Amino acid sequence: MKLFPIIFLLFSALGFSQVNWMTMNEALEAQKKEPRKILMKSYTDWCPNCKWMDKYAFAKADIAKFINENYYPVSFNAEGTEVINYKGATYANPLKKRNDRAQHQFAEFIKIFEYPTLVFFDEKGTIINPVAGKLDAKKLEIYITMLADETYKSINTGQKWSDYQRNFKYKLQGK
Repeated sequence: MKLFPIIFLLFSALGFSQVNWMTMNEALEAQKKEPRKILMKSYTDWCPNCKWMDKYAFAKADIAKFINENYYPVSFNAEGTEVINYKGATYANPLKKRNDRAQHQFAEFIKIFEYPTLVFFDEKGTIINPVAGKLDAKKLEIYITMLADETYKSINTGQKWSDYQRNFKYKLQGK
């Protein structure tokens, strides 16, 4: 029992942090009280790249802290059974009982066809942009900072995107 405080202090000293995931409905409700962007991680249970991102990108303490401070982070199983109420419509997965891998209606609505896919929403719950595919911690940092500070609004050509990535100063990669 005496080891628990020592272990807790050790994790605290190492900067142990994790993303405080919530449901989409919880995030949309939270936006009504305190407007903030939503970062939705869509995944499936069978997706190895989704598990890899959880372990190697989202688990980085500085990235998790940044996400928690700047977004309502949503973890969405694109083959799950969660009922989502979004912009006056209800989305579910009525085919799940017949097909374990049936895609959720919300994933279809957003047009998510690759896992993992991150979907960014503005402070009013409107979709800004989906980002499909496996992202390492560095690539994830580029996206979460660019969307949080609204730099993305000025990146409207391939050249500006290339320049932004090349000149990006990493701050969340730990020491």
